[in-house]
Amino acid sequence: MNVPNIFRVVLTIAFAAFWIGGVVSYSMFGGPPAGSEWAAPLFLALAGALIVVLTRWRNLPWLALVAGVGFTSELVGIATGAPYGQYEYTSTLGPKILGVPLVLAAAWLVVTSYVQSWMAILKPPRFLRPLLAAAWMTVIDLLIDPLAAGPLGYWTWAGGGSYFGIPWTNFLGWFVVSLAIFLVIPQSWQPRAAVRAVGASVILFFGIIAFALDLFVPGGIAVGLLALDVVSAAKLQTNKPARGSSGRTTVGRSDFETTKGEA
Repeated sequence: MNVPNIFRVVLTIAFAAFWIGGVVSYSMFGGPPAGSEWAAPLFLALAGALIVVLTRWRNLPWLALVAGVGFTSELVGIATGAPYGQYEYTSTLGPKILGVPLVLAAAWLVVTSYVQSWMAILKPPRFLRPLLAAAWMTVIDLLIDPLAAGPLGYWTWAGGGSYFGIPWTNFLGWFVVSLAIFLVIPQSWQPRAAVRAVGASVILFFGIIAFALDLFVPGGIAVGLLALDVVSAAKLQTNKPARGSSGRTTVGRSDFETTKGEA
């Protein structure tokens, strides 16, 4: 096993350990133990690091673009209230730049790469892809934000709102920023299946916590997103052509293969 693969394995084990620890903490004890404030930002950082090491070298510039646009939108949001509304990050997510936790860049990588992986597989019409991807991103935020701005204490909203204390401008802002990202990144960026697994595991993580804390609407959204994952994955396997006489399968290959020599 070469060094890049060893690094992936180590990151995966660490991410899985934090994933299990977070689920157990909230499901059995109602929250993390005292003195474990460092765990939340490290969990997100590990997820982001996994996305980076699972991404082919030629697609790393797109990851940098996603992180840059997402983080910049957060900086503008904190400074001006646009496009999300008036909010403020707590100290829970660790070190900040101009009021925005550094680990937010990792969060944008995870969610965007997950949605992009499905866009690359489903291949909707060119004009529809950015709209569908932005809507998918917004639905994910409908799951995450009630937890992050509520019991997890990642950030707070100044004026509250009608959706678990969150203003609808937040979701409009998510749609607009996501739309801008997906208008730029190409269909040719096809994240590996392992990238989708990381994204799905984060959705499952927040879904379990939502149900553990009696937040049934966000929990139901998680169930819907994961059900769509399962149905789509099953359909992909059903439609996958059998190997021909040459022993090669070309349809969808770029999404599932691991190219030699790539990190």
